[in-house]
Amino acid sequence: MLFETDVIDAVCVHLESHGFTILQRLSPTERGIDVIAKREEPSPFELSIEAKGETSERKGSQRYGKPFDSAQVKIHVAEAFYTAAQLLSSEGNHTLSRVGIALPQNPLHQRYVTSIQGTLVALRVGVFWVTHDKRVFLVAPWQL
Repeated sequence: MLFETDVIDAVCVHLESHGFTILQRLSPTERGIDVIAKREEPSPFELSIEAKGETSERKGSQRYGKPFDSAQVKIHVAEAFYTAAQLLSSEGNHTLSRVGIALPQNPLHQRYVTSIQGTLVALRVGVFWVTHDKRVFLVAPWQL
């Protein structure tokens, strides 16, 4: 099971391998944009990413180590989508900014993302899929 921290770490490693500098990397207990990264070359842009895991990483919680159910995954995808929309609406957003969400690549997350894929493309929101072996695949209307 991928914790949110695992998703964030995998995405940060992936971004660094593509020439990005990580400006912000939050833990799951911190509020704000989970990952902010910037690249100057070959084409400059800043990237803001909201991440979700597939299980709770709070050791005392009832869901610790257990996969989130369909309703919980739907809520997580909805929250990530809402955060992406907020970022796109923020005053500081400009043409050199990109917005993404990072999720575990599993059937439930894929089902809920597929149902909003057209809107993600229209809004130019990228999806960073993280596999259980922590490989990252980007589906976006833009490239890194």
